[in-house]
Amino acid sequence: MKPFEQTLLDSYPEPYILLVFIDEQQGHVNYINEAAREVLQTDKSCIGQPIERIFPNPKTFTDSCRQAIEDGQPVILEHFSILPNDLMFESVRIMPLCPQSGADYCGVILDTPYKATKMMTDERMLQSIFLSSPNAVLIQNVDGEVYNVNPAFTEMFGWKDYEVIGNSVSLFPSGYEKEYEEIVRQLRQNDTYLVTNTKRVHKNGIIKDVSICYMNIYNHRRERTAVARLYIDISKQILFHEKYLEQRNSYQLITENMKDLVAIVDLSGKFVYTSPSHLDITGYPSESYLNMNVFRHIHPRDRRHVFKQIQQLIEAGRSAKAQIRYKHASKGYIWIELIASPLYENQAPYEKFVIVGRDITERKHSEEALRESEMKYRLILEKTSDFVVTFNQQGKVQFVSPSLQSWLKKATITNIYGFMNDHVVDEERGLLYEIIHHVFKTKKADQIAFTIDKDGHTYTFDAILTPLISNEYTTYSENMILLIARDITKRLEDEHISMQLEKMSTVGQLAAGIAHELRNPLTSVKGFVRMIKDEIDDSLLTSYLEIISGELDSIERIADEFMDLAKPHVISLEETELHEIIDSCVRLFEGTAFLQGINMDVEYINEQRIMLNCQRNALKRVFINIMKNAMEAMEKGGELNIKILARDPYVELLFIDSGKGIEKERLKYIGEPFYSTKEKGIGLGLMMSRKIVREHGGRLSIESEYNEGTTIRIILPLVSSKSTVTSHTH
Repeated sequence: MKPFEQTLLDSYPEPYILLVFIDEQQGHVNYINEAAREVLQTDKSCIGQPIERIFPNPKTFTDSCRQAIEDGQPVILEHFSILPNDLMFESVRIMPLCPQSGADYCGVILDTPYKATKMMTDERMLQSIFLSSPNAVLIQNVDGEVYNVNPAFTEMFGWKDYEVIGNSVSLFPSGYEKEYEEIVRQLRQNDTYLVTNTKRVHKNGIIKDVSICYMNIYNHRRERTAVARLYIDISKQILFHEKYLEQRNSYQLITENMKDLVAIVDLSGKFVYTSPSHLDITGYPSESYLNMNVFRHIHPRDRRHVFKQIQQLIEAGRSAKAQIRYKHASKGYIWIELIASPLYENQAPYEKFVIVGRDITERKHSEEALRESEMKYRLILEKTSDFVVTFNQQGKVQFVSPSLQSWLKKATITNIYGFMNDHVVDEERGLLYEIIHHVFKTKKADQIAFTIDKDGHTYTFDAILTPLISNEYTTYSENMILLIARDITKRLEDEHISMQLEKMSTVGQLAAGIAHELRNPLTSVKGFVRMIKDEIDDSLLTSYLEIISGELDSIERIADEFMDLAKPHVISLEETELHEIIDSCVRLFEGTAFLQGINMDVEYINEQRIMLNCQRNALKRVFINIMKNAMEAMEKGGELNIKILARDPYVELLFIDSGKGIEKERLKYIGEPFYSTKEKGIGLGLMMSRKIVREHGGRLSIESEYNEGTTIRIILPLVSSKSTVTSHTH
């Protein structure tokens, strides 16, 4: 192949393959362009390969290529796959090429690939529609032979499929020859032709009133291959029309006296008849409408819609319904709800249609006002930060506000009771159930606070439950409850912190007074003990005095803690590396930990250098207090893991021990002044630690499970950090 030929074929938009056949050998791939490589998901490595290696299902394909070479004529394979998968092509064109080289060539063009499974699905769907259609369908080829009929055809005309398939059958009664000629003429010019009202013959000779739609069927080359006929039985409509004519006088008497608008309009849109009620509803006498066009009284913005409705009514012969603005003599425009139906007189096809209308102006205004109100309230619901849910008595949720959906992230609420079972804490769930049932029963609003457990955290909500009951102003399909809940977790925490601060202030003042009163007599007692100790030689008394001196030191230490608690701290901050503080604390307890059988691990996660703006000794005091408490909780040995994770702009420290833990009912009091789990503790250590952490802009929290251990979590703000994955173990 010449270079310019290859370049030309490479840019050819259709998939193209060139095959070569030498003598009786199997064919080989000589060339494949880029479009074919993309469709067949292959590359240039297939060039030179046998057909059987590239296309594992090649027999029909190869035979067709040899036939094209032998006959010297193109061969077209329709809906053919050259691969063993479900990739099909609408056609595969094989064109023989005979260059002067002693070899035979075939050019193959692949046309429009598609999935065979999709085609089969579409065919099954069409076959299902064909068989289950309530309307009779007959398909015949261009020679007039019946190709297929559906069960509805057999039911309508009595002919079974095996009686008509392969034969020509005529359902025309005598005298309808001109209609047949017109059908043939129309189908030559148009794809479809509708005969709205005609007659056809049943197998037993009975004449049936039908509407028929003729449709041309084409193949992919736009060649007409068949004609489908869709028959609709309109016998009942004709019968209804005849009964209508019999009762016309009675109906006319009714229309003359009814309050609704009644009008008869011809196909050109002119009024033929208007009821006397027009005067009461529109302010115009009924006589003024006669021979006037109906569109003159319809609001300009509604005319296009009404015109389309009338067109559909004329074409399909079915009733049409609309709500329009109609001209009033003194009120501008009023709203009319109307129904237009074909009016059959003497015989079909009809030439007029009847319109029945009702004044719905007040209803439209009420609907508009209600719609505006609903839009306002919906806007409020969508923008509010409160959580809003509406649900019925079975718990099925009707509405969830975007704020709640965002809070739930990927989770959704479909049933309020299921959500309560999954998330509301056990001790509060029963009361919430009772409140919901009470609101449904009494139809009165109620209020409750409850706690939700989500992602390992608890959140407290204050909720109002309001019944949504149908009345003259609002209509609901069923009774529902509107639940509006507000997250008050932060507020409660702030209140708790405020109470703690107030309590600490009170305790500080009390401690200052106690410490001050203790120091003076304590100084005197310690001085006299030291003097007595220096004056006597009795070893027994000396040992007693040492014990007294030690106890006095303990009293003085407690007094110092009281004074620390009372006096305000002026913190002098400086940049300090967190590693240095932690390492110094660990070294302080290494010996004690070894003797008690406690293994201490320190892990710095994803940060090598962590800088804090802090008072070094104060933080060291906090860490020592926490580690000391942890070791005291592990009297028989255990594990103390310290994990440090820096996530800009904060660093998180976890002190995790395997001690005996704290009971749930006692955990909530930990950190309160003068409350301690230790026999000789005074309950000020953790409170002081929290105070120091808070003064550094951080926070301290405790998590504990009885007999499983305790975790102290401290979060402090960073100064700067250099991210490097590292781990230190001590």
